[in-house]
Amino acid sequence: MLGEERRQYILNLINKTGSAKAIDIARTLNLSEITIRRDLDRLAKKGLIKRTHGGAINNFSVGYEMKFDIQKDKFIEEKKRIALAAASLIEEDDVILLEAGTTGYQTAVNITGKKNLTVITNSCDIATMLGNTNPDYKIILSGGILNSQTRSLIGPVADSTFRTTFTDKAFIGITGIDFYRGITAVDPIEAQTKKYMISSARNVIALCDSSKIGHISVNFVAPLKVINTFITDSDADKEFIEKLKENDIEVITA
Repeated sequence: MLGEERRQYILNLINKTGSAKAIDIARTLNLSEITIRRDLDRLAKKGLIKRTHGGAINNFSVGYEMKFDIQKDKFIEEKKRIALAAASLIEEDDVILLEAGTTGYQTAVNITGKKNLTVITNSCDIATMLGNTNPDYKIILSGGILNSQTRSLIGPVADSTFRTTFTDKAFIGITGIDFYRGITAVDPIEAQTKKYMISSARNVIALCDSSKIGHISVNFVAPLKVINTFITDSDADKEFIEKLKENDIEVITA
C-alpha cells in the first residue's frame, strides 16, 4: 500500500469510527507504529484529523455524535478499565446514578457483591441487565424520550426524575471535555438532562476515555468544578490531568 493510499485508509477509518490509536492501525496494516504516527501527523497538519496522545480523533463539527453501536466498540479495553475503577468506588447501601452510555454500561456490568444498592438510570440497557443479574437491587428507570443515537432516555420526563431524586454518587459519561469550556454534549435535550443528573449527586464521577479530552461539543453542560473524581485511561493528556489536580479534582488513571 502506497503512502497516499495508506493515509486515505487511515482517514476513512477515523472518520467512520470517530477515533483510532496508532498502535491498533499499525497492527492492522502490519507496519511500524512510527510510520503510522507520521501519517497521523501529516493528516493533522492538513486539518483532516486532530491528533491525540497515542492516536487521533476525527475533525467533525461540534455537532457530530457517534452512534452507540459504533461507540461501544471504541477504546473498549480502556473503557473496561475505567469501568472497573468506577465500580470499585461503589459501596453497600449506596444510592447511585448511572448515566446511559458505553462506559456506564460497563460500570454496571462490574457491580458485584454490593448489597442494598439503589440504582437510578436513564438507560433501558443498564436497567434490564442489572434487573437480570442483581434482582435484589432497587432499580429506578427515569423514563423519557429515547435518543436512538446514544440509547439514553432524555427530555422533560427524565429531567423530572433527576430533579426530584438525590444520589450519593453519579457516574457521568463524557462526550466532550475541555479545561476552559468544561463538559459539553451534542444534543441540547441530552445536555439539559445531564445537568439535572449532575445536580442530583453528592459526588460526581466523570468517566472519560482519553479520546474525549480536548473535544468540544456544541452544548455546554457544566464547568469542570462540578466533578469530584475524574476517571480516565493511561493515554490521557498529561497537561490536562495536572490542571484537574491543581483544581482539587481527584484523578484516577485506570
